[in-house]
Amino acid sequence: MNKSNHQSLRDFKFAQTRFNILQTFLDLIIKKDYETVTVDEICNLVRISRGTFFNYFPTKEHIYTFYGHCFCAKLLVALKTEDFEKSTCFDKIKYIFDFTVKEDQKYANQMPLYISHILRRDIYIIKEVEYTRADFIYQFPNRQDLFPDKAKIDLPTVGDLFIDLLKEGIETKEFKADIDIKKVVFNLLSLYFSPYIIYKFMRQECPLEEVYTSLLEEIIEPIRN
Repeated sequence: MNKSNHQSLRDFKFAQTRFNILQTFLDLIIKKDYETVTVDEICNLVRISRGTFFNYFPTKEHIYTFYGHCFCAKLLVALKTEDFEKSTCFDKIKYIFDFTVKEDQKYANQMPLYISHILRRDIYIIKEVEYTRADFIYQFPNRQDLFPDKAKIDLPTVGDLFIDLLKEGIETKEFKADIDIKKVVFNLLSLYFSPYIIYKFMRQECPLEEVYTSLLEEIIEPIRN
């Protein structure tokens, strides 16, 4: 086996174990509170030592950072499929919100907790958990064409996706040419993060689907042609 193949196999096995840790963590938070999930519990289920765990994630919280990378990767790949070739930009923007709702339902209303993690994490945590090409190939073995030659992948954030879709909408004349993209993105991001903010300051449960459905159209309607 040559050096490059050995490196690829090693990277793939690293990605495989890291995804195994992530999925085990996500399965656990369906059943119990995030605060009660321990590193030892994760290690026992994945069958790795604590020392091995810390080769992948400096802390339990860093698993959420990696989940954030995987979350954005899934959004990017979904929007690049044939299903969206003829979709409007509004449909694509709405899909980002719909996808978030489905993830929230899948993982027992964990999205507000995930959103709170996004809001308080700093750039150092993001740098400590990089998303590599091996991670992408493991997650999407048939979509290597999106990142053919990059070892480290800089995935677009939700905000980046909104910006790209607004620009696309202007080019296709779905949206007005003179819209203030920054202002619209501010509004979209405010809506995206609003369920957590409402819960934090009003102590009220806010179903994501209810909040998103009621307000998204109000943001988009004024910018349509």
